[in-house]
Amino acid sequence: MDIQEYSNKRSDQVISDFLISLSLVGKSDHAKKIFYDLEKLEQYPLNFLLRLNNVKKINKNLYELRIAWRRESYRIFFCIQHNTYYLLHIFCKKSQKIPSKELRLAQQRKNNLIKI
Repeated sequence: MDIQEYSNKRSDQVISDFLISLSLVGKSDHAKKIFYDLEKLEQYPLNFLLRLNNVKKINKNLYELRIAWRRESYRIFFCIQHNTYYLLHIFCKKSQKIPSKELRLAQQRKNNLIKI
């Protein structure tokens, strides 16, 4: 399946910008691990990744890709439309529960995609 990255109103690539910021603060190995896991998303069926707990369904057509590297946990929210994964939002997870602010942002971006 294809992967597309969400662009905000300023045409910023939200995932790429986050990965660049990781590299700028000396965490380029984290960025490489995230790229590696995104490749798995592209290569393997969603059902397979769900069974492996690499992906979790959050709600209707909203999923999170779970990435753990060293002592950090990253999450990428994505949705599926027209046989394409749309990467909506990425953040560094600091607690067990998904922060409501992060979830709202991903849901808002998903809704914006549906309108297009």
